Amino acid sequence: MKRWVQTAAITIGAVSLAGCSESVGIEDATSSVAEIENQKDNVIAYINEILAQEEEMLEGFEEDLAENEAELFSAREAQVFANLEERESHLAAINDSAQAMQMENDIIATVLEDGDSEELPMDELEQLNEQTASLHNELNEFVETYGSELQTQDDYFSGLGEDSDFEFLADGIETVNEAQEDVHELLESIHDELLTTEAALEDVEISEEASS
Repeated sequence: MKRWVQTAAITIGAVSLAGCSESVGIEDATSSVAEIENQKDNVIAYINEILAQEEEMLEGFEEDLAENEAELFSAREAQVFANLEERESHLAAINDSAQAMQMENDIIATVLEDGDSEELPMDELEQLNEQTASLHNELNEFVETYGSELQTQDDYFSGLGEDSDFEFLADGIETVNEAQEDVHELLESIHDELLTTEAALEDVEISEEASS
């Protein structure tokens, strides 16, 4: 499977947890724009990690089944369980990045509420503010939906240790595949949201350079 999306180079930055102060200015807005860029790139990296792990899960599952040992699943020693934990970790990281992104977006919203500033590209910042909020909502839905899918997979793999007849195996695989199709449709929407966010960030940068 090729990488799902690639825009800017990945820049891992410290998550800013500072809330909006009563007074924010140009430096706050500039810092928030940069941090939204960082967190957007983090989200891309974590989603790519999840998709890579999905490929590895299929390979590991085939190897687990080849062992023909139900105890591997009942004792949670099959490779798929470690894979589930990895994807849960990446999903939690996506959630953290989404929340950090929205906190920075709240700072930009405060700057916009303070009124026009000749030193800031207010129209572009407003567009970025709206787009970041939209991306945040999509990511929240993804975290919730994919978290549910991971639970479905966990239940299925755990059940293999109790009932490994062919019907259960086939039904479970179908359930997992259907859940993945739904999530990947949501990922297509997130892909579009990320591209639009990238464009909004570029507009802010271009406007800042033109006014400097």
